[in-house]
Amino acid sequence: MEERVIKSWEAFEEELVKINEDTKVLRQKGVSRMDYPLFRGHSDSEWHLESTLDRIQRGMSLSDYRRIVKIVHENVATCTGRSWDIETDTPTIFFGGFDLPLPTIEFMAYLRHNGFPSPLLDWTRSPYIAAFFAFRDIYPRKKDAFAAECPVLTGLCDHVSIFVFREFAGLTKEWDDQEPHIHALGPTITTHRNHYLQQSEYLLCIGKKRDGEWVFTNYQDVTPCENQDVLVKYNIPISEQQKVLKKLDTMNITAYSLFDSETSLMETLALREIVLI
Repeated sequence: MEERVIKSWEAFEEELVKINEDTKVLRQKGVSRMDYPLFRGHSDSEWHLESTLDRIQRGMSLSDYRRIVKIVHENVATCTGRSWDIETDTPTIFFGGFDLPLPTIEFMAYLRHNGFPSPLLDWTRSPYIAAFFAFRDIYPRKKDAFAAECPVLTGLCDHVSIFVFREFAGLTKEWDDQEPHIHALGPTITTHRNHYLQQSEYLLCIGKKRDGEWVFTNYQDVTPCENQDVLVKYNIPISEQQKVLKKLDTMNITAYSLFDSETSLMETLALREIVLI
């Protein structure tokens, strides 16, 4: 993965202009498989790209996870009255070498939204929504100002990160079964309303590495390529926080617009009336 340190928010927006120009060039060339970029924000530049499943157990096989999903589904159906037809084989999304039924994918998205460990990593089609999640911590994160009163803050990183990913940028996508590769799950799956408010898509990083099994793998292990799985990490100073959040607020990109709950309303009001004054 390419990593770039950006000096200011304005410099990052200049990078966005270049990314949009790259997209226009690909379209003008008539590239048959061209995806628009996806974005993800991290509030600490030292954090890696990893799913909630990776944080608990690395290297779980796809078959083991599907077995667990079936057990969890029985409990969810009993407790909530909701169910997904995860036993069906159609319709199916083919990922090249393996496939997943659409109802299974949609139930996995439901699990991800509700906090169950998931191999799905959520991204957004909006760089500004990604920026909100990167800078979202509404309280000032200037570690020098708080070091005396709250020593735990002294370990804070000085930069946030925004990742940019494009799956297809060429005629086709190729991979070695033994090497990790990334697949995007588009915006049309049925899941929680917040998925649409946040312009979300999901990524899945997987490789065929153990006894012929497809195994969830590390994004950092994906081999860079010019025409596929293009991944760039931009590090932006945390000192840009208030500037960015003020701009996003004028664009109506707030916790309330993205989550539509009373808790997110309180967060938005605190930002406007206390932090950004």
